[in-house]
Amino acid sequence: MIGAMIEVAAIVFRNSFGHVLGVRKASSTKFQLPGGKLEEGESPVQAAAREAEEEIGVRVRLPELTELGTFTAPAANEPGQTVRGHIFTYPRPVIAHAAAEIAETAWIDPADPQCELADLLRSEVFPAL
Repeated sequence: MIGAMIEVAAIVFRNSFGHVLGVRKASSTKFQLPGGKLEEGESPVQAAAREAEEEIGVRVRLPELTELGTFTAPAANEPGQTVRGHIFTYPRPVIAHAAAEIAETAWIDPADPQCELADLLRSEVFPAL
């Protein structure tokens, strides 16, 4: 049997240089977007906002989130699984700090990432930006 589809939602935050905020979970070597799995009854946009607050301490304004798209890729932290990411962008600058299971944050240049990236970010989201 092929692995299950994992539904996640995440937000692209950019700084004035166009760099994208990435987060690395304590259990991973790969950077990904702030976000995570949807909880029961939660819409993708609600999940993305909740996860941003939990993981990086950023409270977003839901009406300001814009859908970038829905993308699939191999899951970064769950071998054999596929992730379907509902990705949103946020237009305002943010000050983020690592919280919850996040070990590290970094501003990543999509044209020249200097770190290991989750497949969804590297092969799907960055090209869509």
